[in-house]
This record gives sequence, C-alpha cells and structure tokens, in this order.
Amino acid sequence: MWVFFIKKCRGVIKRMRVEAFRTQKDIDKFKRYLKRHKDKRLYPMFIIGSNTGLRISDIVPLKVDQFRNKEYLIIKAEEKTGKRKTIIINKAIREVIEEYYQESKGDEYLFKSQKGGHICEGHAWRLFKEASKKCRIKYNVGTHTMRKTLGKKVNKIHGIETAQKILGHENQRDTLVYLGLEQEMIDGIMMDINI
Repeated sequence: MWVFFIKKCRGVIKRMRVEAFRTQKDIDKFKRYLKRHKDKRLYPMFIIGSNTGLRISDIVPLKVDQFRNKEYLIIKAEEKTGKRKTIIINKAIREVIEEYYQESKGDEYLFKSQKGGHICEGHAWRLFKEASKKCRIKYNVGTHTMRKTLGKKVNKIHGIETAQKILGHENQRDTLVYLGLEQEMIDGIMMDINI
C-alpha cells in the first residue's frame, strides 16, 4: 500500500511514503481545516491537485492566466515526464479560482512565495503534513496524497484503465502499485488462505 514520494526543496531529497485519503470523512475534515487556515494558498492547492491529478512539481508553478477564462488547463511539459497534458477545468477548480484569485493579475503565481516566485515543493509538503497532524489523520499524508486520492476514486468509479490514463502511467501494473491496490489484492488473497 506504500509508494515512495520524493520530497525536494533547496536541493534536499527525502524519500517519504504517503497514501491516498482512506475515507470521505478524512477528506472533508482536511478540506475544512485548509479552508480555515491562515495560509490561503493551501485550500486552492488541495482543490486543484485533487481535481487534476497533477504532481506537486506541476502545481506550484501554475499561474492565474492558465485558468482565467479558460476551459482547459494546459501543461506544456510535465516536470517529471516532459509530456504535454490537457485537463478540463471543472466546477470545483473554477469556483476556487474565482473565490481566491479574483483580484490577482494574470501573470501571478497561484502559490506565491514570500520571497518572490512560487513556493517550493518541500514547503508545500510540510504545510500539508502539518495540516494532516492537526486533523489527527493517523496515516501518512503529503502533497502526493491529492494525486493518489483522485486515482483511487477514478479507479473505483471508472476502472483501472481510466485511472492509468489520468495518472499518465505506462501500464496498469504501475497504477495498481502506485495506488496500493496490488498489495491490497495480495493481502486479501493471503487472508483467505488456510492450509
């Protein structure tokens, strides 16, 4: 069920295992906390990440004009894969952009750093980690949790093939491992064996 996420900030790389949210209750608790948090970047980051399936490396450099008056979000080259990605801007994303970025200029980063530019991936990860602790979520949550949660929900409703396409994986096995489903299947089989 564990998949490694590599956290990078200021040249430091750390391996961290994170999971998808296990319940809708945990998702709702996390969203409520982020919405009330003094750092107004967190809730939009969660909504955008959870509704696009983008990696945090592709989320932090997003700009307002990539969303404003647009039907699709276009990533010219994903940070990890270099592939072009086109994602429809759904109602949840549109609402968060309108609510949080109404006064922003088009060329502004959505997730601005106090030092200029955009926040780094590691800082976003620390903020999400802190939020999960405040929400008393007992399993490992990080920025990759958004992507994994979307993948699990898509798999449950539309199947592994669709989840694979949305996540941009080369094959279904990669998606099964990424979502922790392969281990869940093995665990279920092993629990049923009684020799």
